[in-house]
Amino acid sequence: MAALWLSAGILQELLGDHVINTEDGEGNDIPEIIAGIILKSVGTGWTKPEKEVKPCIDKKRNNTYQIMEVKIVLGHTFGDEGKGVTVQWLCKKAIEEGKKPLVIRFSGGPQAAHTIFNGGTEHICSSFGSGVLLGVSTLLTKEVFIDPICLTNELKVLREKGIEPKLFITGNRIITPYDVLAGRNNSKVLSDGTCGKGIYPTFEKYSHSPWKNHFFGLKDAELMLKYSADYYKMERIPEYDEMFKKACLEMLTEVYDSIVVTSDYDVLIFEGSQGLLLDMDNGFYPNVTPSKVGLNGLLGYDILDKAEVYLVTRTYTTRHGNGYEPKEPCPFDLSKKHETNVTNEFQGDFKTGALEIGLLNSAYERHCIDNYVKKYNMSLNLVVTHMDVIDGAFKVVHSAGCDSYLKGCRITDYNKCINMIEKHLCYKPDHVYYNDSVESNIKQIR
Repeated sequence: MAALWLSAGILQELLGDHVINTEDGEGNDIPEIIAGIILKSVGTGWTKPEKEVKPCIDKKRNNTYQIMEVKIVLGHTFGDEGKGVTVQWLCKKAIEEGKKPLVIRFSGGPQAAHTIFNGGTEHICSSFGSGVLLGVSTLLTKEVFIDPICLTNELKVLREKGIEPKLFITGNRIITPYDVLAGRNNSKVLSDGTCGKGIYPTFEKYSHSPWKNHFFGLKDAELMLKYSADYYKMERIPEYDEMFKKACLEMLTEVYDSIVVTSDYDVLIFEGSQGLLLDMDNGFYPNVTPSKVGLNGLLGYDILDKAEVYLVTRTYTTRHGNGYEPKEPCPFDLSKKHETNVTNEFQGDFKTGALEIGLLNSAYERHCIDNYVKKYNMSLNLVVTHMDVIDGAFKVVHSAGCDSYLKGCRITDYNKCINMIEKHLCYKPDHVYYNDSVESNIKQIR
């Protein structure tokens, strides 16, 4: 079981500027976490959580902290692998064990599209974590991009499905309509690849004044609109301004009013965005996203020690957007399979192909995952989703001009397919799991 002692300093990193300073009774500043994931504050001191847990003392601060499990879900290649299904499964597992999970988004933004299905309800998670259908709260760390219009639209959709989500936000980079327009009219952004959500322009904007020197909150909607329009030298569009202001106000009332100091989350599930080969530092440049989507995005939080890492892949290669082209045709008939990725104006066609083990190995090596595993004593797991599409044949491309082809393969031949994948991986997972339906029914195969 992966666990850690989550200190106030770690939470300061996770939550950014949204903390309130108090004291521990000895003159030491301790952040009282607004989005609250660990201790309940009583007066000017800190006490153990109401729930009985094994205590640990942080000698530097002389405070008591709660033990928590840490699980990290990452897309193995270009996104669309099944991270949402995996996160929802981990949430279900925690709940069944009598534990309270929290899903933490630490990268990306509203371009995420993690499809989950539970009890007859389907949802595509964009700004919310993939535990939302189970009533699991979401925390967006300061690295996550937020578009108030997208977020409130998704909030409305969830409520129409009978879901009242719990969302905690921090000092995030906020996308305005002018960032979206700037990206959709930038030839380099369009050439490198975009979802048309304004992520890259926002990333660039926040590296310039006044954005890099001033924290803009949702209450600063007018200032954000003014500075953004000025930054791109655009005329203000009243209709867009009104939509943005209305969304910011709704977030202030619908999100901020619900934030309380809590004490008893047992499992922290970090939900990655996109895939390792789209990472801003280690991906296939220039077709990358302006986020650190791998373990590099969690450095500095001191939560990696003994964490459980889940690398997720489909049984075939996918690529949505400019850049990499699958080497060989997909061996499956996907025409009648449930797929939420569709052709769109900015990403083009959703491309598929035979599973390329070289891409999995490249992602592992580019991100130096072996170093993380050894340094932090992590467990490394492989999750293979979309096993239900295997019917008649299974094919993996494992090196230049070489492949393995399993003829007559039926959807029940899971062991044979997993063995084909593992045989050519450059690493050996501690455990391997598979999923074979739209539900999060992930099972361990070894």
